[in-house]
Amino acid sequence: MQLRRTLLPLVLLTATTLAACGGGDDSDSGAARDDSSPSASSGPSDGNQVGVSACDLLTTDEVAAAVGSPVKEGIEQSGQPITGGTFTSCQWMSDDPDNPADAASLYLYTNTAAADSAREDDSQVLEGIGDQAFSVAFAGVWVYEGEQSFLAQWYTFSGTDEENLPTSEALARAAVEKLSA
Repeated sequence: MQLRRTLLPLVLLTATTLAACGGGDDSDSGAARDDSSPSASSGPSDGNQVGVSACDLLTTDEVAAAVGSPVKEGIEQSGQPITGGTFTSCQWMSDDPDNPADAASLYLYTNTAAADSAREDDSQVLEGIGDQAFSVAFAGVWVYEGEQSFLAQWYTFSGTDEENLPTSEALARAAVEKLSA
């Protein structure tokens, strides 16, 4: 039973990571956005580059303040999602011994195509975060900020999406503040 309890967060975070990187072969990824959303970028050739890595954007203290829980140093990854462009991600695991599976994640993309591909018909629009924002499963918050997009997420094994979403929103606001500075 303990093994299942430990593996479930890992499976859910892996699924979220795969979803954040695209995962579909829909060639019309911009079709899901409404006409008022920022225009999608085609990739790195258009000159849009994430100027900072996800782990460098927010300090451990800033993440801890946003999520209201101590976190460990971030673990960074980067690559090229199937939606084009590049991404950098950072995951800060909980430093709370009572909740070691809790995690904050941030995925920065050089374009808006990844966010376009993640938007679903039932995605909830979130006001006041970046140029435009919406929520996805597992309390994820996708944000359009200029010509780039990002996913911010706070996941707790014991919490529901509804309980974790405000914390994911706070993490997204912290990232927008730093990106806009």
